[in-house]
Amino acid sequence: MLKHILLILISFVFLETLAQKEDRIWIFGDHGGIDFNDTGNVFSFYSPLQGTLVKGTVASISDKYGNLLFYAAADRFGYFCVKVFNQTGAVMQNGDSLEGHPAQTQGLLILPFPDDSLRYYVFSKEQYNSQSNLYYSLVDMSLDGGLGGVVQKNIRLTTDSTNDRTTAVKHANGRDWWLIQQRWDQDEYLVYLISPSGIQGPMRQATGNSKPKDMFYCTSRFSRSGNMMVSVSPSGNIDLLDFDRCSGMFSNYRRIGENVFSPENSYCGCEFSPDEQVLYVANSYPYPAKFVYQYDLNAPDIKASKQTIMMYPDTGILQNVQMASLQLGADDKLYVSKGNGSGPNSNTVYTQNIDVILNPNVLGPGCDYSTNHMYLNGGRTTYSLPNMVNYALGPIAGSICDTLSTGLQEIKSRISPFSITPNPVKEWINIYHKEDFTGAKEYLAQIINSQGQVVFEKTMSPNEHSISSSFLSEGVYILKLKTKKGQFMERFVKM
Repeated sequence: MLKHILLILISFVFLETLAQKEDRIWIFGDHGGIDFNDTGNVFSFYSPLQGTLVKGTVASISDKYGNLLFYAAADRFGYFCVKVFNQTGAVMQNGDSLEGHPAQTQGLLILPFPDDSLRYYVFSKEQYNSQSNLYYSLVDMSLDGGLGGVVQKNIRLTTDSTNDRTTAVKHANGRDWWLIQQRWDQDEYLVYLISPSGIQGPMRQATGNSKPKDMFYCTSRFSRSGNMMVSVSPSGNIDLLDFDRCSGMFSNYRRIGENVFSPENSYCGCEFSPDEQVLYVANSYPYPAKFVYQYDLNAPDIKASKQTIMMYPDTGILQNVQMASLQLGADDKLYVSKGNGSGPNSNTVYTQNIDVILNPNVLGPGCDYSTNHMYLNGGRTTYSLPNMVNYALGPIAGSICDTLSTGLQEIKSRISPFSITPNPVKEWINIYHKEDFTGAKEYLAQIINSQGQVVFEKTMSPNEHSISSSFLSEGVYILKLKTKKGQFMERFVKM
């Protein structure tokens, strides 16, 4: 527990130091918008998004100072229905006809390129019957006078059929990203590494989920430190896992849901408290009632700690209104959207306002669930909030995977005299010498795992260029070469 708290505190220090504010403007629903730039004075605004058909497929991003850059949403039913909009609300240059589906709960995600402040990935999902595939498009903000343009479009990343969930978390080095996908047809997570070299992977991991096909819909969330992830589905599933930001590996799989469908446990929204001690989950079926639940993550039996903190009856203007997304804001409050699409109660006081949990670190009624807490200034929720990740998460100081441990500037100026090809590696680690860095002498090669352990060591001749990787399990490693001219390191992924 102490180690877990220290990691959270380290992450918070880096968050405050870097002052990254990519998550400060939320665009969602039908003209919904929230500005978090002043966390002591969060306010809503009438956004340009005409989102009558926006269900779950929506994302937005700001620059590091909190100024809106662009957003994306599915504007209609059918294929190629996603559009990218610039900060003025106009369709971005070449920003139409992206792959996508309007009912994907996490069908869009925007990630900055590592070490490039002008380029962004837009990940989107298309659903063809029971097949759901992941694509990405590239945005260059230097185009159109700084309003940006889409320079590549609809690049298919995987042929695996994945579920609705698209999420990501910063690597332990504070620069790269882990992009997470989950297959719906079998127990397998797909983990991609996004670095300045591009998108690598996926690494494939089984968790022990005995019902992967029940996990097709709804959401996954990482805790603020990135050390835990939760996934929920309408089939009563709540899956809790630990995550290693260094290796990209999941562990400690826990199933804390009922695992049987009922209207009360048809889960869709989920989120951690800021201190990561409390978990919140909301059901998606509107009848006989809508619920928001709370779990104590320190309880000996997490499943048994479940308590209801909010219940709306399915009557009157609340009929058919659903609980939808739960999302932590930059002000450490938890925002709860309600939606009814284009149904008869789709534009009432309950969708024109957003609920807020004011003290989400507190168990029980003390969490202070505030109904219709924020008027959306003429906008409304349709279902989801924009798919956000912790853009400001910093490096884990002292981690063996922190190849940027002495600062981000050093890695930008460091030129390695060797590279590893291919990377990710399969059977062999091939060392490509960009220059003579051995001094024509023997050198020592070491492979170090994510726990800092030396798992391989060999004295190599200047003419040796390959190391068998067959003994390595999947994960992230460091190849360290000690020569007469110095010590050099490169990270690689073993598939």
